Amino acid sequence: MDDLSTYQGAVSIFRNVNCAGQRENCIIGTIVDYSKSSDVTASMIGLGVAGPAGFLVGEAIARERDERIRRINEFLFALLNFTEAGVAIMPLNGGGLKINPEKLSPCYDAFVFYYYQELSDISVKNYMGIRKSVKAITITLINGKKLHFNANMTEKTLPYQVNGMNLLVGKYQK
Repeated sequence: MDDLSTYQGAVSIFRNVNCAGQRENCIIGTIVDYSKSSDVTASMIGLGVAGPAGFLVGEAIARERDERIRRINEFLFALLNFTEAGVAIMPLNGGGLKINPEKLSPCYDAFVFYYYQELSDISVKNYMGIRKSVKAITITLINGKKLHFNANMTEKTLPYQVNGMNLLVGKYQK
């Protein structure tokens, strides 16, 4: 059984897909912010410009975009692991309003890994510019496409969150 609630359990989840780092595993639990995804944006712009027909055209354009991003945006929660080689993203099945390891399980079929060579930027900012306890994480690919996540600095149910977030903020805070 996969155990998200411990650091070793989270590392084990990434070992199952051969994406645990040899020296570095900066693991955090996040909420996927798909409202900023290119799929949603293209659909809404189409709706605003040409009504329902524009919405369908916008959706068709968005479907042609990066399939890996699309897979991630189908989930509400994800575990991110910043390793020495790249960023591993494990979407989590389940629901709720908060990250709850008892209600979430890894979705191995939707797992994604990006080598640092595929990325142009990783940024961590205060959520809405003011909330220091919540961070907005943006991963920008070389082709300009972006992944958006939100993460609390601390999660009661993920004791490793505070260490991972402190490392991430120290390295990528803008």
